[in-house]
Amino acid sequence: MITAIKVCDSDTMLDPASTAEMIKVLEVDHKVGGVGGDVKILNKYDSWISFLSSVRYWMAFNIERACQSYFGCVQCISGPLGMYRNSLLHEFVEDWYNQKFMGSQCSFGDDRHLMNRVLSLGYATKYTARSKCLTETPKEYLRWLNQQTRWSKSYFREWLYNAMWFHKHHLWMTYEAVITGFFPFFLIATVIRFFYRGNVWNILLLLLTIKLVALIKSSFAVCLRGNIVMVFMSFYSVLYMSSLLPAKIFAILTINKAGWSTSGRKKIVANFVGLIPVSVWSIILLGGLIFTIYKEVRKPFSEFKVKVLVIALSIYACYWVVFLMLYVVFVKRCCRWKKKQQYDMMLDV
Repeated sequence: MITAIKVCDSDTMLDPASTAEMIKVLEVDHKVGGVGGDVKILNKYDSWISFLSSVRYWMAFNIERACQSYFGCVQCISGPLGMYRNSLLHEFVEDWYNQKFMGSQCSFGDDRHLMNRVLSLGYATKYTARSKCLTETPKEYLRWLNQQTRWSKSYFREWLYNAMWFHKHHLWMTYEAVITGFFPFFLIATVIRFFYRGNVWNILLLLLTIKLVALIKSSFAVCLRGNIVMVFMSFYSVLYMSSLLPAKIFAILTINKAGWSTSGRKKIVANFVGLIPVSVWSIILLGGLIFTIYKEVRKPFSEFKVKVLVIALSIYACYWVVFLMLYVVFVKRCCRWKKKQQYDMMLDV
């Protein structure tokens, strides 16, 4: 008989079958030390931030972690829903609880570190989409930004710890950890180079490429999920490029600071520190754009280049017009339906 400990956040709404489904995963293979479930957003229609977070959550769990699960190396069993073998927890619970980094007590990222402790013992970690739950996500931009910065801090901190156990697991864990760990820095360097060392065509090509890749990913998600709503995943690329990239750098620079970045969902967010990296990043890009345009206007534009520029800009503008219209129609309609349903329930009571 398996003895396991199920973990969840205080605001998690659990599916009745969530426990049984995770137990099944642990019963199938005794080398599986932990298993996570599918976390969905409860308040996804509260704002554009919570809506985009909901489609991002689906990708993160049902594609990324599902892939990791295939190789037995899920790199984060999220706090809202997880289960661990009780026998394993007894081996490291004290060390996990008293975790320190750079001389400071760790106050966030405990779910990721708990999973890392399991991986350090050579046990596999799995994901099951049959175990589900609902949780709230920040609906204000600033609170979301602080949350993402906090998560980035724990990611980079635990990346260093996780690297010591690459040899105990499938090669896929090493490959994915290296790619995801270094990709933001490569992308930042590429963007800065295009904005300062390239020309208008390079910048435009970069913007179109980002949108094209985002559309390909979102189209794949639409086919896999069978739901057209996943097409809005392409919007998330804007949040990633404008906010998450600078937040990741800021997270590294302040990795041992924890006080200001708590989520505080029930409190008014009064701390604007998270906007510093976003503001600096915006100034860097704006400066590069102005510098590049200044260089270009000094050269005569051929008629062909002007046509190409107009066509490319038109395509880019059409994308935003079409998708913003779809977003307003879809989300506003869902919001109205949700509010009407809540009102009807109140009348029934």
